[in-house]
Amino acid sequence: MTAYNAMPYIREAVDSALAQTQQDFTLLILNNGSQDGTGAYLRELEAAHKGTDKLPRLVIEHLDSNIGRTPVLNRALARVETDITAILDADDIAMPQRIARTVAFFDRNPDIDILGSDIAYIDGTGNIVGEEKYPAEHEELCRRLPLVNQFAHSACAYRTAKAMAVGGYSTDFPYAQDLALWIALFRAGSRAANMQETLARIRTHPGQATRDINLIRLRAQDNYRLSQAMLGIPGLGRESRQAARLRSAGALFKLGDWRRAWPEIWRGISEAPLLLPANKLLWSRLLLEISKRTKRRT
Repeated sequence: MTAYNAMPYIREAVDSALAQTQQDFTLLILNNGSQDGTGAYLRELEAAHKGTDKLPRLVIEHLDSNIGRTPVLNRALARVETDITAILDADDIAMPQRIARTVAFFDRNPDIDILGSDIAYIDGTGNIVGEEKYPAEHEELCRRLPLVNQFAHSACAYRTAKAMAVGGYSTDFPYAQDLALWIALFRAGSRAANMQETLARIRTHPGQATRDINLIRLRAQDNYRLSQAMLGIPGLGRESRQAARLRSAGALFKLGDWRRAWPEIWRGISEAPLLLPANKLLWSRLLLEISKRTKRRT
């Protein structure tokens, strides 16, 4: 868990981690230079655990200043001493059986390196406001990746050594560092799966959708480069490659780079000209973008 100005939600997130049915794990928390009550709360937590043999083990590091989201994730990953790393953001909630289910799945499936789960969305007061269900198998998860990220970070776990081998979270991506990691693992030959049960609750906030033009440009740049990186995933089908190409073009249009956008559209069409009218991923992505724009206006 990494945390920056995470009050008032971090207490609930930590409580959900400490209440796991399987207690044999380490809860590693990096306080990324918080300036609210996060540091004080975590120091109280440290004091309560100091000198005890309580499980799960608790390790907390306090940084003097905020070093950024991607660097702090890599700093945390470098401190992991276990074979499996599980993520929980400081405003989300883990279901009590999450760790037990995760460990059991990895034990049964040594060929799987990335593991997600279905999720529920909650609002600021913890009320469930929606849900997301993902495919179970690697091939379908990869096929749908150009549509939308198929792994909620707070519902994910991965084999630590595999993530370290591809360099951890890429510092080239300030916002989509989790998707960049999944793509890097896929390109390196890792396989993924999804547990089709809700093991995490992901908090949504009214202010999450930004209208800052600089941030919109940075996200579009991430979107373009990640869509291009998806093309290197082994075994990616024509439907997915076409969707990734046209998603790249859409990002270039957002950046105002028409010179590169039009050739990318042509490359997308050329991937499978006859498939274009029936490409479900492409039209689902288009509907998703229209939905996002409608929500922003309302």
